[in-house]
Amino acid sequence: MVHACFVIVLSAFFCLQMNAQNNDAENIKELKLKPRNGLFYMSMGSGNPQGDFQSNIGTGGFAFLMGGGYSFEPILPARYTGFNASLVLGMDLGYVTLDRNRRPASYTKFYDDYIYTNSVVPIDLFARLQLNLAQWVFPYAEIAGGMNIFSATTDGEYRERVVRDGREEWETRTDEIYSSRNVFWKYGIGTGVMIKLVENITLPNKASSILLDIKARYNYGTRSNYQKVIDVDQFGTTKIEEYANAGTDILFVQAGIAFRF
Repeated sequence: MVHACFVIVLSAFFCLQMNAQNNDAENIKELKLKPRNGLFYMSMGSGNPQGDFQSNIGTGGFAFLMGGGYSFEPILPARYTGFNASLVLGMDLGYVTLDRNRRPASYTKFYDDYIYTNSVVPIDLFARLQLNLAQWVFPYAEIAGGMNIFSATTDGEYRERVVRDGREEWETRTDEIYSSRNVFWKYGIGTGVMIKLVENITLPNKASSILLDIKARYNYGTRSNYQKVIDVDQFGTTKIEEYANAGTDILFVQAGIAFRF
């Protein structure tokens, strides 16, 4: 009798376990297909001036970009299929070091070096049409508009002794001793692809994914007046070149990580 009861209880336990596993499997399947409305990304690459901008400023340099948006998905009638699409509205912000140089401050006892930099801060709003291929590959095309804040600056760099927690330390500090800033309005077109690397499922109702994001965007900038720092002499005087009604197009090529949640 005891043996029979033990078998019944054990059988019931295994049945409950199997049902729980089946329910979890169904929940996981549904969560993998659940729309992901949130998007955040960070990417690195290059910002490459084009046309007049390249002739005046140079070939370009390191670029960092971060942004995010809201995804309206799916936008096609068939909801959970191997092919669908979404509309993503968002914003991104970046920094591009087009040219950065250092010159020793020979004729001053205060500064150790002069650093002169030509850089761009891109700010964009974008609308993206993004395809969903089998929940793994997400190619997209986008249009964007915004502004580039172009800066030509010279900083004086020096070391200062400070007392921290009872100990003396040397810290590197900078003073801005020359600056010229201009705003270029722009619009752009871009394309890219996101490839899913990791799927994160947390029962009962949370799902997110990490993706490799590869993209390119061409910005058509308005013709503008701007300056470029070309050198700093031994006395700290900044030498510049000025351009009038010149082009400001720039191409961004990036790769990074995106998060859909």
